[in-house]
Amino acid sequence: MKIQKGSIFRPEKDYYKFAGILLMISCIQFFMAVTMAETQYQGYSTAKNTLSSLGGTLPPVEPSATIFNISVFLLGILAMGAVYLILKSGGCRLFSACLLISGVGAVGVGLFPSYSPVAHTIFTFLTFFFGSLAVIFSYRLGLNIPMVIFSMITGLVPFAIIIGTLIFGFNNTLINYLGMGGTERFVAYPLLLYLTALGGYLTSRGKDWVRIRFTDGYF
Repeated sequence: MKIQKGSIFRPEKDYYKFAGILLMISCIQFFMAVTMAETQYQGYSTAKNTLSSLGGTLPPVEPSATIFNISVFLLGILAMGAVYLILKSGGCRLFSACLLISGVGAVGVGLFPSYSPVAHTIFTFLTFFFGSLAVIFSYRLGLNIPMVIFSMITGLVPFAIIIGTLIFGFNNTLINYLGMGGTERFVAYPLLLYLTALGGYLTSRGKDWVRIRFTDGYF
């Protein structure tokens, strides 16, 4: 049985550009939605309150709850769409599998807010854990060295926080210093920022268009 070790580039089926667009849209809309939801949630603290608090209180704080839950659902759906296009283009299956599971987790977070504690916790873990693995394994897409370095930093930091929390529990030094909300953002935001950058990278598949246009002209 032949095992795919990395990406297999298929010029005749190159959908990376569209996958990159979906990744950028998914992450940017989430950042904007979270910002909007925070402004509509009176007394919200980015240190004390988690992101899921925006959509998971009882009774729900509206319109924050609707904004957050729809946005995180879209985040997952669009990420899964990007996975399909990456696989269709011959992209690495290991990276794609991790991002797919993370996308399914995000959809679950939107469908099961934090007032459904068991399901919500499971889906949140899937989102963050496999999201960090997807970022780490994205080097298998054939990225350039700066993107690989960026992926390792933005993937390993959240991964280390997740493992540290599993080992030491929620009463650890980092959470005591940053708060639950602050710590969660140190997990979520590096992943989202990297996936936004990866989306931009995939739209050109790493080509240095500035250099090309100075040497070969614009069109």
